Amino acid sequence: MPGKRGPTKLQQLREQIGQGGQSLDEVERIARSIGAWEDRFAARPAAEMLIEQGAPGAEVMKKTIGDMPFRGTDERAEILRAACRAAMTRDGIPPDVERLARAFYETGRSRGHAPAPARVAVTAGGTDTYAPIQPTGSLDIFSAIAKALRRLFGR
Repeated sequence: MPGKRGPTKLQQLREQIGQGGQSLDEVERIARSIGAWEDRFAARPAAEMLIEQGAPGAEVMKKTIGDMPFRGTDERAEILRAACRAAMTRDGIPPDVERLARAFYETGRSRGHAPAPARVAVTAGGTDTYAPIQPTGSLDIFSAIAKALRRLFGR
């Protein structure tokens, strides 16, 4: 029938995730197969677990998560986060997921923020003090846009 639609991604997730018990790889495979996977679905529960464990960097991650609350309106995300958390609680946090969680919630790289500026030792009157590196030269907006487009499209 041409007017009949198939099940939505949410319905497919509910059906395939079902009662749970899948490994993290299985959850990701299921979600990717229906085009519903985003790395953040595993990164956030991993970061929450690292915070609960008191892992190094937990305070920074806790602050970042506090600054980025989710509204609970995306049922697909809720299902996937819960399935990822259950799998990691049972099987542990894989190293690649921990790196992703730290990159996103501890250093801010995945949020489009640059890491904190490097600090350079400056000798003033015989004592070492620290000052951030100041940019030199003028801002060329066209070069900045071209650089962003190259990053975006991989050229």
